[in-house]
Amino acid sequence: MTTDSALNSTQLNSTRWFSQLNWTHSFLVVSLHICGLLGLWFWPRPIDVALFLGLYLSTTFAIGIGYHRLLTHRGFVSPRWMRRVLTWLGAAALQGGPARWVAIHRRHHQMADKDGDPHSPLMGFLHAHVGWILKKDAKEGSDYRELVPDVSGQDPWLRVLDYKILFVLPWVLTALLSYAIGGWRGVLWGTVVRTLALWHFTWSINSVCHVIGKRPNETRDESRNVWWLGLLTLGEGWHNNHHARPTAACHGWRWYEVDFSGYVIRLMAKVGLVQNVVRAPKTW
Repeated sequence: MTTDSALNSTQLNSTRWFSQLNWTHSFLVVSLHICGLLGLWFWPRPIDVALFLGLYLSTTFAIGIGYHRLLTHRGFVSPRWMRRVLTWLGAAALQGGPARWVAIHRRHHQMADKDGDPHSPLMGFLHAHVGWILKKDAKEGSDYRELVPDVSGQDPWLRVLDYKILFVLPWVLTALLSYAIGGWRGVLWGTVVRTLALWHFTWSINSVCHVIGKRPNETRDESRNVWWLGLLTLGEGWHNNHHARPTAACHGWRWYEVDFSGYVIRLMAKVGLVQNVVRAPKTW
């Protein structure tokens, strides 16, 4: 009887686990990792390295400057054309539509390291890193465009990216560009491996930056600064700074806190491309 009860409990837990899966995200994550293994056999040519670096830098800047600092936290104001360009380039990172990304990240700030945090390390490092992506979101089935109407509003160029799986469209366009320039090996390195690298570095902000690193600012969560992630993500690794003042457009507050995304925003402000930049202490 005890054995039967244990088996039934295991089956019930397995059924619950499968019912919580986001099958679209799970398929994308698993299949892309499998495809990425081809990089072990097909080493990059110079053109593949150029595609990898060019698309990695452009999509990483777009996620950090566009999705994160502009759309989510309103760290500065930009013209509509720039907002569209940054958003479409950000979607090419294959991290979901802008409204969904913003809604989840804002919820993270509201409930950081507590129950309700979409990717809390309280549920384990692996959950904070990638597990939360494989599971259905708490708002699954909702129209994220309505949850955060300030993100896309009535702009069809942005709203379309949160309609079903159309968020993959910009990523597909980068794959076509990579193929036109470097063939199938160009797609492997310029699109697949590039996406995997950015995924894991971005995910590390949710996992690593809430477990290890320095905490120069007192916050109500476990956010931490991790310098090497600051370099790999072009400034997002100064996570404790960010949680101390989320709306600040620059995350690197001290001279040694390298924040390439912040430097780009400062440059755009100087030449008049963006306005109303929210300043951070010890930066400007």
